[in-house]
Amino acid sequence: MFLLISILIVVGLASWICRYYIVSLSYYLWVRLEKRRTDFQLLGSLRDALVHERKKKIAGLEMIVSTWEKGEQVRAQGQYFHELLEQLKYFVHQERCNFMAVTRDVWLWAKLSTVLKRIESTSGQKDKKTAVSRLKKDLEHFQNLINDAVESATRKFSFTLNEAVRESVKIVRIEKSYVGEIKIKEELDDAGDVIRFSYDKFKDWQRILTNLIRNAVEAVEAKRSTIQGAAAGFSLRGGAEDCQVKVSTEEGESGSVSVIIEDSGIGMDRATKSSFYKRGFTSGKEHGLGLGVTEESMQFIDNYGRWQIQSQKGTGTKITINIDREKAQKAELILPPSKPFLLTKPALVLLVLLLILGAFAIRFATDKYSRFWVDWNPATIEVEDKTVAVVKNKAGDLLWRKQLITEVSLRSLLVMNIDQDEKNEVLIGTRNSPDESGELSCFSYKGEEMWRFIPGRIGVFGQHSPIFHPSDVISADIDSDGEIEIVVVSLNTPFFPCQIAVLDHKGRLKSEYWHPGHARPFIYKDIDDDGLLELLCGGVNNRLQFSAVVFILDGDNIKGQSPPYTDGNLPKASEQVYVKIPYIKGIGGENQKFSLVHEITYMGKENGTDMYRVVVNDMYGISRDYMFDGNLSLKWFVHNAHNIWQKLKEEGIIDYGLTPEVIESWKEIEVWKDGVKVR
Repeated sequence: MFLLISILIVVGLASWICRYYIVSLSYYLWVRLEKRRTDFQLLGSLRDALVHERKKKIAGLEMIVSTWEKGEQVRAQGQYFHELLEQLKYFVHQERCNFMAVTRDVWLWAKLSTVLKRIESTSGQKDKKTAVSRLKKDLEHFQNLINDAVESATRKFSFTLNEAVRESVKIVRIEKSYVGEIKIKEELDDAGDVIRFSYDKFKDWQRILTNLIRNAVEAVEAKRSTIQGAAAGFSLRGGAEDCQVKVSTEEGESGSVSVIIEDSGIGMDRATKSSFYKRGFTSGKEHGLGLGVTEESMQFIDNYGRWQIQSQKGTGTKITINIDREKAQKAELILPPSKPFLLTKPALVLLVLLLILGAFAIRFATDKYSRFWVDWNPATIEVEDKTVAVVKNKAGDLLWRKQLITEVSLRSLLVMNIDQDEKNEVLIGTRNSPDESGELSCFSYKGEEMWRFIPGRIGVFGQHSPIFHPSDVISADIDSDGEIEIVVVSLNTPFFPCQIAVLDHKGRLKSEYWHPGHARPFIYKDIDDDGLLELLCGGVNNRLQFSAVVFILDGDNIKGQSPPYTDGNLPKASEQVYVKIPYIKGIGGENQKFSLVHEITYMGKENGTDMYRVVVNDMYGISRDYMFDGNLSLKWFVHNAHNIWQKLKEEGIIDYGLTPEVIESWKEIEVWKDGVKVR
């Protein structure tokens, strides 16, 4: 009993999750079982609702998304966006059977409904740039699905000769509805269902036949208006006295098919017949359009066969268009009648349901990731025994473990949805071995390696060792292109040189910035309020007297080399600001000086200006705090050196006192802007 209930629950959940696809399949099968006519009306309905109306709605949605992309009218346009979206959903719902009748894609309706559902969900996060980017992609995807379906139907649909006749008769009946007593009779042979045309050719045939039938009705109107009481005496071939116009299709010799249009109108004499096909010609009709058989019509019909006019003044006219199968086959495709479907509806529905349930059961048994009731999305990553990465979901359940060759670089671990799909990816950096560089690897939510990045490059700043390892990894849309980038900081030896590489979400190198000494991004945010992220970095510059440095890189311009620009093979970087902080002179001799930015912290706003605290540590533990604004202009300075200074002096490491002049010299910073030293 418990097993049965479990199976029913699983089947119910599977049906709910896949409901769009099940409904889509049902529509697809149903319209074929009911033998829905693939005629001009069906295609016309699709084109009206999903070409003309849909384009208007999509244009409105795209205009709103464009304003959201600029950060404008985000709230004001929300209601209008949802109204347009609801109208699109209505069109897709109303035309669902027509869709599935013209497509070969079993899942088309499910795809359309899923995209609209995703657009509706994403629009709730319209304040985010990534959400606006997804909205643009989903609207474009919806457009492509509709266009492919309608264009495919228009291109591949075929219509019978009898359908062209029926459509033409319907048009004339609507036009001539005021002539109540003039009837148009149809006698259509099955042979007219064998010859089929593409949509374009169907429209041509419909236009020609409509003109001929209209001309016949007008001829009867003309006769009725000139001969009092003549309607009761009209007669046609076949003896149907109450039918003044008759349209028929007949099978001829050698598989040919004829369309015959007869009327009991005013008729034509020999001279009139010779001018009948001239555009604008009319005979005996006060309001005739002269759109019977034109010169263009004759040329068109000649591609399919031949035509003939029989007419007698005062009696009527008979026009015969004979379609020769050999000629028609060269001009257009001739299809055999479709074969009847033999399976009954209930049997087919039951068979399909059994196949679906069997497929789900097999998939659940063979692919654990198809078990939708389990949260497979990575949320956290831990390290065991220095070389084992352990990935868990939000609830703390183990998803997978990865044994790595070398130690994990702890600041190079990241769990994030970098390719903006439905699942997170896992980034793991490893330290180098004596013989090989460390690596940054990206794993899917299943633990499958997607790509691998090997950092560094030999020869930069004269270094000869190819051994690097990633020390820091951050991930964000740093250049505001709607896609996530990965920033990887890698070191060659403990401090020299340092590569800051920018990768796309597929692990491909987009740009790189080189620094002659250790540096790392401490803060990444929009510092100058220009809509782009900046990286606020700190570290030590070995080629500027081993001094502590702090600098700002634009997110979309992370490339080149930092001061003092000593590598002739690399271009100058364009840091917004690059600041060298003085080192402590006279400590340990010229070869022992060394200071490093240890910490950068955002301290909030002071008088409306962002403030950043930069902590500098020197070789002997002397700590200094600098307060900078967002332009790295020095605001104030604090040192914590008295006790350590006194000890260094007693040990003979320094030979001068901690005077105000010495302390003041620690504020004499050097500044570069856009590759030029300004102070």
